[in-house]
Amino acid sequence: MVVASATNAAAKDWSDSTGHYSITGEMIAFSDSTVVLKKANSDLVAVPLEKLSKQDQEYVDTEASKLGQSTGSTQVWTLKSGLKMPGRIVGFDKHPVVIQRRLGRVYVNNRRFDKMPGVYRAIIPKIVEHFTGEEIAGEKELEQWAKKLKGEPRTFECAGVMIELEDGDLYCAPFFLFTDKVVSVLKPGWERWLAAKEDYEAKEQESFLAHAQAEAYQRQQMRAGQIQQLQLNLQAYDAGVFDLWEVTMEPPPGVYGMTLSVVVPARNNIQAAQIAKHQNPNYVVGPMRVVPRRN
Repeated sequence: MVVASATNAAAKDWSDSTGHYSITGEMIAFSDSTVVLKKANSDLVAVPLEKLSKQDQEYVDTEASKLGQSTGSTQVWTLKSGLKMPGRIVGFDKHPVVIQRRLGRVYVNNRRFDKMPGVYRAIIPKIVEHFTGEEIAGEKELEQWAKKLKGEPRTFECAGVMIELEDGDLYCAPFFLFTDKVVSVLKPGWERWLAAKEDYEAKEQESFLAHAQAEAYQRQQMRAGQIQQLQLNLQAYDAGVFDLWEVTMEPPPGVYGMTLSVVVPARNNIQAAQIAKHQNPNYVVGPMRVVPRRN
């Protein structure tokens, strides 16, 4: 899956393939299957690329050509400890961090600790502190702690995000390192990532959405709402006979799923709710509105 962030994309009108529905938004990120847009009210919506008009698909292709394999602008995350961590969140992961002292040197996941990026060398003592309850103040005390292991490896299972640091490699950054505000933004997607289990395509999509969410959060930290998935089901639309209804569908309490924004043709709100419910039987109908007709 190609993943990129649109660094300078201005807000524009996006149309579906039928020409009946449009949405105005700034492109935050895109993959080979999905475009994430930020609307004027800062809400985020994920739109399937195949549902967009040919013109808009060509626009995304043009942006992809400009960016190549770029993953977007540099992000800087302020951790609970106050440490500034420059790096791009690229997805979720459960990842073991294995620390071992060999021939007088400390290794982390079989990489020399002293050759790792400085910010990650500052993070490793925090990980050890979290799991052991011991106070590890910096790299020297980490080396003293590792010396006590007498060559035995210690493994800490970390759940969080994979982040690309300055050396271009990916590292696991556990949720407990981040502020509560950042965790509240990322955690719903994490729950869906876990619920996907062995569905690796679904996991890949959730990782992409985490990347997009992080990009949006960095651009506007005052408001970082959850991404909605836009469904467009307009094949039966007949101007003058049906209206278009945008129906919000929420997962039931205790069930982890993404909020859906379902666009359906219907004669009234009751019919719109019935159609949206039929298409998404495991969801609960929420607010709805009539979509203004296009001239």
